[in-house]
Amino acid sequence: MTVLMVDDQISILSGLISGIDWDALGITSIRTASNALQARKILTNEAVDILLCDIEMPAENGLSLLRWARNNHMDLVCVFLTSHADFLYAKEAMQLDCFDYILQPARYEEIQAAIAKAIARVEKGRIRKELEQYGALAKNHTGSLFQSLFLDWSAGKALSVSALCAELQRLGIDLQPKSECFIILVHLFHWRTEPWPAQEWTYTMNNILSEVYVAKRCGILPFSIDSMSSGWFVYAPALHFACQDHVLLPLEEAYSTLAAHFPCKLAFYVTPVVLLEQINTQSDVLLRAKQNNILRESGIFSPAGQPDRFHITSLPDVTQLRHWEDLLAKGHGETVYSESTCYLGLIADKGKLTWDALRGFWIQFQQISLNASWTVGLRSESFLPLLEKGWNAQSLHEMQTAIRKITDCFTRNDRTEKKLAEKIAWYVEDNIDQPIGVSDVASAFFMNPDYLSRLFKNEKGITLKEYIVQRKMQSAQVLLRTTSLPVSIIASKLGYDNFSHFSQAYRKKMGLSPTDERNLHSSSGSLS
Repeated sequence: MTVLMVDDQISILSGLISGIDWDALGITSIRTASNALQARKILTNEAVDILLCDIEMPAENGLSLLRWARNNHMDLVCVFLTSHADFLYAKEAMQLDCFDYILQPARYEEIQAAIAKAIARVEKGRIRKELEQYGALAKNHTGSLFQSLFLDWSAGKALSVSALCAELQRLGIDLQPKSECFIILVHLFHWRTEPWPAQEWTYTMNNILSEVYVAKRCGILPFSIDSMSSGWFVYAPALHFACQDHVLLPLEEAYSTLAAHFPCKLAFYVTPVVLLEQINTQSDVLLRAKQNNILRESGIFSPAGQPDRFHITSLPDVTQLRHWEDLLAKGHGETVYSESTCYLGLIADKGKLTWDALRGFWIQFQQISLNASWTVGLRSESFLPLLEKGWNAQSLHEMQTAIRKITDCFTRNDRTEKKLAEKIAWYVEDNIDQPIGVSDVASAFFMNPDYLSRLFKNEKGITLKEYIVQRKMQSAQVLLRTTSLPVSIIASKLGYDNFSHFSQAYRKKMGLSPTDERNLHSSSGSLS
């Protein structure tokens, strides 16, 4: 720490050097100047912590020197020594943020005590600066700072509450174990364009979520998980949120903005509000909610607790399983594919297609597939790897793909046109949220659009163009009846950039407008 003493009387400077115990104060450097000009040179070239200065000096007084230092943004602590008890001097000194004002003659003990207080002021200022710098760093890079604390938590491991509180203390945030908090996780999937770099989409999301939650007087800190997932720790600065029932409102506001501008699906998973000391009870809740989003739907998922497990009574019964096994053995794999995927679709429509349900289904389906393979003599080395695809399936789409791989092994004498028509239909389903047309489908299959459309109509009895519109409108109808999403968002989710075009297409296909569809369904009491 450096002290600069300025006085036009050499005897006073010598007395201060010898009369004060600088070692006891921890001062490592003492500089002296006999006038303001010398002092300016020293202040310009060196970092000075404490300025011990006379006021009355020839050419330029101490007040003018301090004013110059302040105008040049020099953050030093000033103590004035003067033999003039002038009120105007004292008033101006205070306006310039002078730390202390000592009238001469003064005992060395009094001056040393004032310098000790000035040193404490410097130390306090340094701590404040460190916190500000750390806070600025945290604002831009909190994900990396908190990743080590929250990455394990997001994987189901325990979070060290004490370590988190200590980390927040460094940010100047006094969070207690009894403070209310909750955690938001987001997962991105199915980009409709070239995927954004992780740094770009996380930066955008952090800005939007921070803005809406800070506006509601909530604390929020982001953390990173992987290239497709991120999270936020939201806390109540004053122990309790003003209203727990409203903590999701900022997220809903942010979601509307993000869904309109992000070219991908977004799923947010949110824990209930809990005390910080209870946060480790919530990681399984979020992981389960994410796991049970089998349909890979966009939206905000806020589970209140562990979801009900899928009961065995909801799985296919023995008669159904034997029927499928018999069909497989007889070479009717296409029929089994159609019936089994239809069954899963019905379960999904009832809202019961959880991860447990999917796993339970596959356990039974792979058993009948193995039984059928033994019956027809399929080679196990080519068949068994296909079973792994179903076992590892994490979504309805992945499960349907696994079923297709299995049932293709048992399909005999199916016409090429029928297979192609089914593949086309599946392609439409897989890209239902994009603005696809006949030419897009034809390009995907490397075929002439006219020929492809004619082949599809021969097999399905409907043109490909009509089929695409039909499936989009059917999907829109489900969303209108089962969700409260704005019609414009539903149109966007189905690949329509023009709301008017979507509304006209829906009216033409369904006989009423999207708004009338929702109002009619709501008034009938179907939405519950």
